[in-house]
Amino acid sequence: MTHTFETHYADLRRRAVLQLEARRKECDALDPAFAALRAKRSRVFSMPAQGAKLTLSTLRLEEEALLKRYGLPKDYLMPSYACPLCQDTGYVGSPVKRKCACLLKLEQQNRVEAGRINEREVFSHFSDDIYPDEASLVNGRKILAYCQKYAETLPSPKIPQLYLFGQAGRGKSFMGNAIAARAIERGIDTLRLTAYRMTEEVMNGFSTNVSPLPRFTQVPLLVLDDLGTEPMIPNVTAEALFAIADQRNSGRLATVYISNLTKDGLRERYGDRIASRIMDENITRSIEFKGNSLRYFGEDDR
Repeated sequence: MTHTFETHYADLRRRAVLQLEARRKECDALDPAFAALRAKRSRVFSMPAQGAKLTLSTLRLEEEALLKRYGLPKDYLMPSYACPLCQDTGYVGSPVKRKCACLLKLEQQNRVEAGRINEREVFSHFSDDIYPDEASLVNGRKILAYCQKYAETLPSPKIPQLYLFGQAGRGKSFMGNAIAARAIERGIDTLRLTAYRMTEEVMNGFSTNVSPLPRFTQVPLLVLDDLGTEPMIPNVTAEALFAIADQRNSGRLATVYISNLTKDGLRERYGDRIASRIMDENITRSIEFKGNSLRYFGEDDR
């Protein structure tokens, strides 16, 4: 769990303690019997296990009766956690711990923010009105159906990789974003970023001695947008892209590449070593976006 999440849960637990202390003071002011019960409970833990269990059960019943007398809920003097399931720790299970649903949700939200998932670019917002002619509409609907099916079979679709290509403004980024949004909605760990951002993070890793590559190579779904627009930094860009493509190929991990480059253009820019992995016909489905630019038909971010 990252420092940010640890801090988040520590703050939640601290808040729960402060709230419980405030409720205890409130009850003590109502009746000294509350404090007396609490003192008895503190002595229970020096008793043998079986006797302690019975005594705690009795004290709990007495406390509930006392709370009822003053019109308070029976759990009023219990900690009030934001997530009762994990008690604001982020983990459940014993002895083997696993991430709680609340932590998984936080991580997904973090992915959304980090990947700049556009909440407007989702499958439900697909519109026939953006297509200027019948041929473009038919092609757009076919692509939509395939991408929806791909998103619903994540994290292990039959063909794990997509290469969405075509000239600018044809709807490639919309489909990539919609796939990422649906994956996140289904609870699948997802990372969406541009190739430029990927290169930037790799460069930052040199100064911090923390490589971002494991995050790119291990996340169940990676959506890499604008492939071909990033700067070609010697000994950085191509090497990072090869590592990502090679490792994700080996693990058959779901990957969506989005680019203006044709297959030949991809090979010309990156060479056979990288292109052969991104365009591996055994695991990659290439989808070309054709027709007029959709940016001229009411959408400014497709």
